[in-house]
Amino acid sequence: MTTFQEVNGTAVYSDLKGKVFVITGAASGMGRTTALMLAQQGAHVGLLDLRKPDAVLAEVEKLGGKGVSIECNVQKADVVDAAVKEVAERFGRLDGAANMAGYVGHQGFFGKGYALDVLKDNDWDDMLATNLNGVKNCVRAELNNMKGHGSIVNAASIAGQYGPEFNAPYSVAKWGVIGLTKCLAREVGPRGIRANALAPGIIRTALADQLGNPDQVNEVLVKKTALKRIGEPEEVSRVILFLFSDQSAYISGSVSPPLVISPSLRPHSARHSTLTRC
Repeated sequence: MTTFQEVNGTAVYSDLKGKVFVITGAASGMGRTTALMLAQQGAHVGLLDLRKPDAVLAEVEKLGGKGVSIECNVQKADVVDAAVKEVAERFGRLDGAANMAGYVGHQGFFGKGYALDVLKDNDWDDMLATNLNGVKNCVRAELNNMKGHGSIVNAASIAGQYGPEFNAPYSVAKWGVIGLTKCLAREVGPRGIRANALAPGIIRTALADQLGNPDQVNEVLVKKTALKRIGEPEEVSRVILFLFSDQSAYISGSVSPPLVISPSLRPHSARHSTLTRC
């Protein structure tokens, strides 16, 4: 049973100490903050990214944590299999995963880069290859290394629920993650494994900055959110840690409120919700 307390305003989950977690997209954004917060809890982390996230590993070790940094393209199933297996073998177990790796392509916040009437097949395929097939590859590898328990968190997006225009490939991929997660929760629940998806709203990440001038994008988006501000990666990571902990032992298959992170972005304003990236 979890002993829950707070230290300097930060939740401490005693049950996470010594556990092992895979984090994809670990080099930056929500993947990075999740890895660092897990290290603070005494967990061990397998850091996976397209380029070896050695800098994040150094941060983990500076916090007194243990980890391993692995180059991993989530589009390639064999590479994912090998990376996850390496983490499990290095630390002797695998207790959970946060599948945060994502790709926003060239849509641009103020453009029509993915308008359906001119959509190129390779643009569609590239988006799904990382944002949906990549999650599938990770989930399969993680399940094959979990021994009768665990918690998997998949990164969806509010865009997958609202369907903003000129954004079909990304929205379809993230909606697919939601469906995958719900199926997964039903399949692996009897094995003691939980699965949940997060649908972040407006979060300040490097991927989000690729959508256009950050100041211009933020000015538009802040007006559309209930709290009138941009979310921070740490705010999402706190939810991920909760979902990894025994405090959430009866939560599985969730993606809708309360685990839609933040905003009141209305469907009719969904065009301006595209800074919802993982």
